[in-house]
Amino acid sequence: MPIEVETMSHVWPKPPFTVDTLFELPDTGLRYEVLEGALVVVPPPTPEHNLVHDRLRYLFINRIPADAEAITTCAVRLPNGDGPVPDLLVTTANPVEYPKGVPAELTHTVVEVVSPSNASDDRTKKTALYARAGIPCYWRVELRSWREHFGPVPAVVVRLLGDDGEWRTTTHPAGERHLLPVAVDRLGTILPVELDPADLVGKRR
Repeated sequence: MPIEVETMSHVWPKPPFTVDTLFELPDTGLRYEVLEGALVVVPPPTPEHNLVHDRLRYLFINRIPADAEAITTCAVRLPNGDGPVPDLLVTTANPVEYPKGVPAELTHTVVEVVSPSNASDDRTKKTALYARAGIPCYWRVELRSWREHFGPVPAVVVRLLGDDGEWRTTTHPAGERHLLPVAVDRLGTILPVELDPADLVGKRR
């Protein structure tokens, strides 16, 4: 039998968990997201982790059109009820109108900065969830080498939905400048962003 966890003013929600659960949780100081119906604790970000998504947000907001916005740590409302919380997303939604998460259909690019403790979620589970939800562009920023890549890091892995309906994955390592795609609207408009992933970490150059 499920156990209800009492807090001073809340009863812990029972499964099944959905994105709405995230806004019913008591304030415990922990961050959560909902993946495949499971309530998942998000590891606390390191300073390096925060630096990466802050620099990417600055880069994005200086490139994307005025009717789009780049938002950090905002829940995405997926059609299956899940609620992942990417490190950064690009949306044309008005955040004031969606206080409990941005709908997937108004989420055009998502960015996850991989942490060791949840790497499998970012590399596998979220890749599938975002694709099934029709989010056309997914950036995964890898700060350490992984099984498929022992080259320079950081590296940005981009999964992009093509005009032919096929997904294409490309890896962009540190040490050279790349033109990386950012989806910015529901029409599938792609803007190129020039980036050397090495610039995402360390002191400003």
